[in-house]
Amino acid sequence: MDPILKDWLQAGAWLATAIGVIITIVKFWSEVKAGRLQREQDLRWRQAQAGKALNDEMQTDEFAWAALQMLDSDRRTFKTPAGIEVAVVHDDIAPALDVSRGLDDDKSTFIRDSFDTLFYFMAMLEHYISSGLIRHDDVAYPMEYYVPLLARHRLEVSCYLERYGLWRTRGFLERYDAWHTSRR
Repeated sequence: MDPILKDWLQAGAWLATAIGVIITIVKFWSEVKAGRLQREQDLRWRQAQAGKALNDEMQTDEFAWAALQMLDSDRRTFKTPAGIEVAVVHDDIAPALDVSRGLDDDKSTFIRDSFDTLFYFMAMLEHYISSGLIRHDDVAYPMEYYVPLLARHRLEVSCYLERYGLWRTRGFLERYDAWHTSRR
């Protein structure tokens, strides 16, 4: 074989090999990138699902839902676990949560139990957000509606949270501008 032809064939083989290696690297890199993007999308979907599940659980809990309804309604009638019907108006919430008053009637106890449960869910939401299991956006609704309503009782709620060491609940509420800016 002609040495010049042999050199050209050898150079062509090296060039083809180099092109093949480059194509393989580019393909591998794009598949790695696509896999990473897919994993990120899957994680984001699981985060959103977890946030929705927590919201759904909060809204189906008898006591947490009662607390949300108390915030949303001027007057609501509830049945306590003892079967007693109590009518709750907005003006009943603050005294029931005021730890200095020590009210112990059925209505005040029901209000506190309801808000304790709501505060528990808020603490869970804060824990999951701060640990990265969910994003705040995943649970912003309906809380972005209810936090301003709760902020009407900010003084009593803050004292209540302080008294019982509910710092995660406080952290969750502090994520909302309405918690800081509301006026009584």
